[in-house]
Amino acid sequence: MRRLVLFGAALFLATELLGAFHQIQLGPLLVWWLAAATAMVAMGRRPRFPGFLFDWVVGLCVAGIAVILTLTAVTAAFSPPNSADAMAYHMPRVVYWAEQGSVRYFPTPYFNQIMLQPLAEYLMLQTYVLSGGDRFINFVQWFASLASVVGVAAVAKALGAGSRGQAMAALFCATLPAGILASSGAKNDYFLAMWLVAAVWFALRVAREGRLSDALWLGGALGFAWLTKATAYLFAPFPIAAILMAGGRASLKRVAMLAVVAVGVALGINSPQYVRNYQLSGSVMGFDSAQGDGVYRWRNDNFGWRETASNVMRNLADQMGARSSGWNQGVYGLVLAAHRGLGIDVNDPATTWHGSSYGPPVNANHEANAPNRWQLAVLFVAVCVLVWRRDLVGVLYALGLVCSCIAFCGYLKWQPFFARLLLPLFVLGAPLVGVALERSRVWMQVALCVFLLSNARSAVVENWVRPLKGPRSVLHVSREMQYFADMTQWDNRESYLKTVDLLARSDCNTVGIDITDFQLEYPLQALLRERNPRVEFVHSGVTNASGRYAPSVSAAPCAIACLECAGDDKRLSLYADFGVRVAAGRFIVLLRRH
Repeated sequence: MRRLVLFGAALFLATELLGAFHQIQLGPLLVWWLAAATAMVAMGRRPRFPGFLFDWVVGLCVAGIAVILTLTAVTAAFSPPNSADAMAYHMPRVVYWAEQGSVRYFPTPYFNQIMLQPLAEYLMLQTYVLSGGDRFINFVQWFASLASVVGVAAVAKALGAGSRGQAMAALFCATLPAGILASSGAKNDYFLAMWLVAAVWFALRVAREGRLSDALWLGGALGFAWLTKATAYLFAPFPIAAILMAGGRASLKRVAMLAVVAVGVALGINSPQYVRNYQLSGSVMGFDSAQGDGVYRWRNDNFGWRETASNVMRNLADQMGARSSGWNQGVYGLVLAAHRGLGIDVNDPATTWHGSSYGPPVNANHEANAPNRWQLAVLFVAVCVLVWRRDLVGVLYALGLVCSCIAFCGYLKWQPFFARLLLPLFVLGAPLVGVALERSRVWMQVALCVFLLSNARSAVVENWVRPLKGPRSVLHVSREMQYFADMTQWDNRESYLKTVDLLARSDCNTVGIDITDFQLEYPLQALLRERNPRVEFVHSGVTNASGRYAPSVSAAPCAIACLECAGDDKRLSLYADFGVRVAAGRFIVLLRRH
């Protein structure tokens, strides 16, 4: 766990320090990581391995985890980053940072590309620069899944679980459908889960030992969680506070002082991003919506117990989607009835994402909204067992996770694709399963392991965006076509391909991209880079607060790709000095006359 935090520190410092001099480039990164690896090896102690005694339950868990991680690694290797969010902001920000050799802000119509927490993309950026492309981008989340599996076992051990309990906690984590689907993609939910698990482990050490060094490690893990995703501000405080208050050998006064130190370290880690966001928006967290206009605002417009109850019911119902349409309709009917009983609108605009409406839960194999219904049931049983045993630390920790869920629902509007954001809470709940089932009968442990593994099969091989089997398998479909696997609802693949062909034949090496009407720009960037490795990109037509920043490259664009601009004469009028206008489906390519 310490090496994980040291790795996070090396990643953070490399990006911020080299970026300050625009040196996030191949040579400096190679030198940095060679030095960092040497230092970590020199600082480490030789691991001590206990005597090995075979256990059938542990063996089943380890074998199942190994199979899952192997298959998700194959999926990650044979697929490019292709989730819709990755196309809109995770990957474009990596491209622009790589061009400028820095993570400074650049002009963009889509503020998510600059203001959202960037740590996962820092690692994506460095793999992109070191490898010369996006071949290893998906392994950022895969690495986080592996680290989380190991981490929850460590937390389970710290909570009192033996080898079987640790193995079952790890298996519970590894078989989460949402986690399996996310582990081969390019989002950041598992990366957040990894840092939260590390923070919980160090919090347990602070409570029990009261050491300043553990508080510093805790601050590092907490700071990296905050720097990964803003939901960490809602998830982290309650389980960590519960652990610290549960106490250990250290006094509460000592623990409180160390907690302040940890928070100070976490704030220090996030200070560069705070400063950049404050300069952009006047807030350390940035604007409250992706376009900065408040239309697609993430937080609830109103706060209160009714609004929170509505979101709790809808978010939990989304985790209960099953194959049976009758079951799904029944869950939906219960949620509607509960809303009527409380006198609240299930689609209240104050608590519902703009343009969305609540519907029955679905049995999705998509990383954005895959349900974890059986894991939710197992967690509930595990907590009941801990209550029956009067396990104070376990019960308080479980209560902390419940409070995190309530805070999440009380602050953020419900969205149809919010199920993925709760993945870190399920990962954090895994140690409770191990502790609760440690002393159960062997046949019960084996039965649960087999059930969890069986339930995981569909997520492993039938990922809707990156399937391993079938005609759309990542082993058969070309990498170029896989970029569009999560974009079928827009039906504009041909527009991208035609645009790429026109730009590749134009012999233009600085391309402007106007994403005001449509933000998913990365397929264009990736495919054009395949045809012309020298091409660079800038955003065109930026009129918001980010327009004051210098473009990622200094050269003026010799061509413009305006996405979904067909028929948008107002937008196209901005480019009157580009004399050649060519339609590529719903995209428009504008070229300067020679």
